[in-house]
Amino acid sequence: MSASIKIVLYKSKTLSNGEHPIMLRITKDRKLKYIGIGHNCLPEMWDTKKNLPKKKHPHFKELLILIDKKKIEANKLLLDLDNLENDYSAEVIRYRLKNSTKYKSVFKYFDEVINRLEKSKRIGYANVFKSTKNSLYKFNNNQDLEFADVNNRFINKYEADFLSRGVSLNSIFVFMRTFKTLLNYARNEGVVKTEYNPFKEISFTKYRRVKTKKRAITKDQIKAIIELNYEDGTSLFHSKNYFLFSFFNRGINFIDIAFLKWNAINGDKLTYTRRKTKEPFNIRMLEPAIDILEYYNLNFKHSENEYVFPILNESHQSAKAIDYRLDRVLKIVNKDLKTIGQEAGIKDVLTTYVARHSYATIMKQSGVSLGIISEAMGHESEKTTQIYLESFDNKILDEASKAIL
Repeated sequence: MSASIKIVLYKSKTLSNGEHPIMLRITKDRKLKYIGIGHNCLPEMWDTKKNLPKKKHPHFKELLILIDKKKIEANKLLLDLDNLENDYSAEVIRYRLKNSTKYKSVFKYFDEVINRLEKSKRIGYANVFKSTKNSLYKFNNNQDLEFADVNNRFINKYEADFLSRGVSLNSIFVFMRTFKTLLNYARNEGVVKTEYNPFKEISFTKYRRVKTKKRAITKDQIKAIIELNYEDGTSLFHSKNYFLFSFFNRGINFIDIAFLKWNAINGDKLTYTRRKTKEPFNIRMLEPAIDILEYYNLNFKHSENEYVFPILNESHQSAKAIDYRLDRVLKIVNKDLKTIGQEAGIKDVLTTYVARHSYATIMKQSGVSLGIISEAMGHESEKTTQIYLESFDNKILDEASKAIL
């Protein structure tokens, strides 16, 4: 049996000034529950036929607006409960109306998840949820969104909007996957019922088939970068060093470079834990990497607890401050690397990511086994390394095929 909502003057309670509370009466399964709207009324000022204050009431218009608002909120909640709950009572309705801040819209729940991620210092992941929320908000014409409004049709339209705007499949996948994750959180936390799953008929297969173009450069192109000269201390000088330091240390990620401290270096040994996978690394550094460190040792080092490279410093304490700084510096470095690549005569756009791919690819082309490359890069399995190198194998195979001629 569906519930009903009605505004009444609750005459079972009389205040000292003779007024009665104006209340929402909730009826469900023949049981009644009441919740006040925060205002009272004298019986002679109340229209019992319309269940509204009379026009002569001094606050008639204000009360009318408030009553309409409360009724809309209550009926919206009933719609949500009908769509999202298996069963509910009049008491559940009363409780949720009284504690409406607990039962959030989609965007309010997004904010809760984002806040939770930021508190746990997962700033990057929080930013992915922020971007997804913003894309949904824009898609929904800057209007709030209820869980009851999110169904299979809504998600298909959301996806179609991306496609109509020419957004890449990889980007769409990130937004769709994050939205699905949010709905999973809501289901696991009891915000929606267990059976609620608007993604049930949505397939991600088409996104997983999309392969990101892997860019790697050759030994000769690495040599051309090494031979470029930039003035000490300039942005281009540092960006070139970061790229080469990555290449000569098994493709160490930019984030891990930024967090390196001098106490991670002992002679020619570099010991660190990769932040992404928590994989420990113990690397005997090659001479070009040691030469790069020598410059920073002479010009920047004051103690063993300091950062090796001038990316982070002691002023970057909070997770947000660190994330903002890393994002800002990475944009500068990739912009510099684009210039460096052009000056080295490299057609493809150079980024920090290219250093990691180049290390793996040159190792493979030099005859190093997949298992050794996988271990060197800290991949969980050779399958991951194979996917990493997949787009380069065709060139090698094409050359090998010439042997049958």
